[in-house]
Amino acid sequence: MGLGIASFSRFITEMNHEASHMRAEELARWAVTELSVALGFDAAWYGWARLHPAGVDVFANATHQLPDDFFTTWQRMADQDLLARSKIEHPRHAAIYSRKQRQQTDGMADLSDRYGLTRMTTAMENPSGGLPNFYLSSYRVGNRAKSWSPEECEFLQCAVSHLTAAMKLSTAEPGRAAVPGSVTILASRDGIGFLCLDALREQFGDVWPRWTGDNLPEQLASLIGHPGTHVLTDRNLVVSVETTPGFEDMDLRRLTLRRLNRFDLLTRREREVARELAGGKSAKEVARHLGLAPATVRNQTQSIYQKLEVDNRAALVAAVPAGTG
Repeated sequence: MGLGIASFSRFITEMNHEASHMRAEELARWAVTELSVALGFDAAWYGWARLHPAGVDVFANATHQLPDDFFTTWQRMADQDLLARSKIEHPRHAAIYSRKQRQQTDGMADLSDRYGLTRMTTAMENPSGGLPNFYLSSYRVGNRAKSWSPEECEFLQCAVSHLTAAMKLSTAEPGRAAVPGSVTILASRDGIGFLCLDALREQFGDVWPRWTGDNLPEQLASLIGHPGTHVLTDRNLVVSVETTPGFEDMDLRRLTLRRLNRFDLLTRREREVARELAGGKSAKEVARHLGLAPATVRNQTQSIYQKLEVDNRAALVAAVPAGTG
């Protein structure tokens, strides 16, 4: 489709629709595919990175129509990346590279020749606070590949900015609480957090008052390799850790944090019994439904009441959070 306000509006409208049911990472993949058609590029490299005076650090990345060894090849010539240098000098503008341009480095020429990437441009979410930001490098292949126009670069830069915002607001994903009061972020396996760190600090900054930067607090980082639900009684927190299905190439982790409640202190079986009782079943009905001895249900009910600090069925109902596992 041709470039312009109408085409950009269509892209944004479609992206916002997809964001209503896609996870953040899936939305990124969808957007890159759509942009490759809209802007006419053959391949792409995208993910989260941080710019600094000495260069660029990439924390999570994926490719579109590129060989598996692309990232490792780039790592070997990262200090010669002319696109990165341009973004560092002019962070709010898309960077452009052509294999035919006068300024070259050995590493940049080798990357271009190895993969046939003769026309390149990189757009990035406007860097802020030295934190990781989403980037998209788009490539046109072959000696006859057309140059990147200012209009195309502006389209790409605006699309990346809107994509970043959409990823933060995608349903039940970073920035939108699946449980009231919770915050979900994405993090690399090395404990670097991105996408909604500002929301995490706003909601839970009191838990780690000295925490700054993008490295997650040590206690959070230590959980990344252990998917599941973790109850941190010393921090009054519950942290859920999961991998990102269908997006394993970025090796991301999704962390959801919420405040601890008394229900979290129950054992798994006690939570099952408590939910049954809160749903209106009698002790005998609970025993029959869960396959437990009546005496076991009575003992667990007593333990549940003590842990939840309640003394009647109505108070128990109020103490069992809706949808809690």
